[in-house]
Amino acid sequence: MTQVSNTLEFGEPLMGSYSASLGVADPSAAEVLQGLRDAGVEYCIGSWADTHGRAKAKFTPIEAFEKFSKGTGPLYGVHALEGMGSYGPADPDQAVLPDLGSLRICPWDPRFAWFAGDLVWRGGEPYPLCSRTILKRQLERAASMGYRVLVGIEAEFYLYRRNADGGIEPFDAVDVGPSWGYDVHVGLAAMPFLTSVTEAFRDLSWYPSIHVQEAGHSQYEVDFGYHDALEMSDRWLFAKELLRWCARQHGAFVSYMPKPFTDAFRSGAHYNLSLVDIESGKNLMRGDGPDSLSKVASNFVGGILAHADAVTAVNCPTVNSYQGLVSSNAAGGIADDASWAPVAAAFGPNNRSTMIRLPNGRDCIELRATDIAANVYLGLAMTIAAGLEGIEDGTDPGASISESLYSLRPEQRAELGIKALPAHLLDAVLALDEDSLSEQALGPELKAEYVKLKRAEWDAFHGTVTDWAREAYLEKF
Repeated sequence: MTQVSNTLEFGEPLMGSYSASLGVADPSAAEVLQGLRDAGVEYCIGSWADTHGRAKAKFTPIEAFEKFSKGTGPLYGVHALEGMGSYGPADPDQAVLPDLGSLRICPWDPRFAWFAGDLVWRGGEPYPLCSRTILKRQLERAASMGYRVLVGIEAEFYLYRRNADGGIEPFDAVDVGPSWGYDVHVGLAAMPFLTSVTEAFRDLSWYPSIHVQEAGHSQYEVDFGYHDALEMSDRWLFAKELLRWCARQHGAFVSYMPKPFTDAFRSGAHYNLSLVDIESGKNLMRGDGPDSLSKVASNFVGGILAHADAVTAVNCPTVNSYQGLVSSNAAGGIADDASWAPVAAAFGPNNRSTMIRLPNGRDCIELRATDIAANVYLGLAMTIAAGLEGIEDGTDPGASISESLYSLRPEQRAELGIKALPAHLLDAVLALDEDSLSEQALGPELKAEYVKLKRAEWDAFHGTVTDWAREAYLEKF
């Protein structure tokens, strides 16, 4: 990783936002421009996320920074992209209004400066399908209720190479059987890549806490802090590109597919969520006991569970996502009777089989029905909207579940009033479409586009005859 003398280092996140420490709390465009020139930056990237959660941008030379910083250029035809609006070719273009405080110099190439931005159009109005703007609306709602939302994301992914025949193989050649989780030998084999990631995070002053050799072969997790929900989402959009570039340095590529092979463990992106009182700065999640929730947190959980299917539809956004949300574990090995994936709309102390876990030693809730393919801005917006409604309505989450749900048959779960998570994408999207909260959380236009996009994805999958189908039916009848 190229070592960068970065004069635009970042400080601690501010309330509802975060900023570069250029010697001032809220840098002006002129101060940012001077800092960019001092650092040798040549191009600015005003990034935004499409509905799929992919980073999009045009590359603006530093000479055009003034127009870029005001959100008046460059212009985009965003509505021409899949899932980004049903407008026609004669409708107005969009621009990106960069958050100047979100500035990061790209560790892989310091000629580029990255800004998170909001899509605007029609003289500066928010574009209704801008994911970042949609999340900001829910955070403003939380702030009006006196809450700041903090989030940590457990980012899991697979690291692969392509062999001479174009086939896919694990990054490391080590094979210890099915029990790859936490393996020191396997982890050390991946250290060339993980060291590149660590160096890049240090360049950004992110100070990563851990790198984990996950349960799957060549599956890893990186954690990079616990921040305001908007900053965490911006960091993740940036980190996805950073991880891709680190992989390229070693002739590899990163996969954010939730379950790339039948015998693979799923790649989650668990949200660790806390509500903090804005006035006092107090974390509001824990009750009196070690595994108990406060009243506010309990109602927040109740709201999420009340909208579990719709929340899952946005946080587990692909057909492939639901191939990972299963009880049985085709991978075998360290958990050969269970996947450790969430399977029901329930919560419990340290219970990984439930949608929401109350983790040991952390004052937060862990939403587990999320995966690495999600658009985090939209996923968090839907989750936070559901939780806040739960607080407003005083929603009871029901009894916590201590036992593993994998050991219970479906009829036993039904007797206990435990509702299963959606079985597949179509079930989840139909539930999202019917849930009135989804329109308030995502906005009517984004909701309509998301439902249309995901129903088309399901139809394409459902209409495809697979190798499994041929093997099962070709000569059966």
